[in-house]
Amino acid sequence: MAKLSIDRRAADNKYFHRDFHILMDQGLAYLGGRFGDNAVRAYLGTFAKTFYAPLIAEARTGGFQAMRKHIEKTYEIEEVPEAVRFVETDNELCAIVSACPAVAFMKSVGQTPSKWYVQATSTVNEAIADELGWGFEMIAYDEATGAAEYRFFRR
Repeated sequence: MAKLSIDRRAADNKYFHRDFHILMDQGLAYLGGRFGDNAVRAYLGTFAKTFYAPLIAEARTGGFQAMRKHIEKTYEIEEVPEAVRFVETDNELCAIVSACPAVAFMKSVGQTPSKWYVQATSTVNEAIADELGWGFEMIAYDEATGAAEYRFFRR
């Protein structure tokens, strides 16, 4: 009898990281609860500058289009590209998120996002914007759904 084998690699699997959001939120809750808001901001700021260094480099030349492409790709990976839309001018990129798929997933498994969860968007994007010499503003955030409106702008 011939021996059958399947050759698969991790890269062959669909990338889906919803559980990551729960673990990240638990980490932020621990950090914030034990060391305070400034510790959460410091951690996320350092993380953003390191992890998103390639995005920052791309946005230095690609501007708001590079940032928009990154955000769109994120929502495509989360399988809800319709959840985000944009308003863009020469001096501003505004993202309008109808609902956050991570918040929906957390709630579907009985996890309530911590008060620090919003920082994963606001502080991370603020750190990226700072590296680019841009401004960032979280205009609105709904804790119940994760719906948000935020903008990057030229200073």
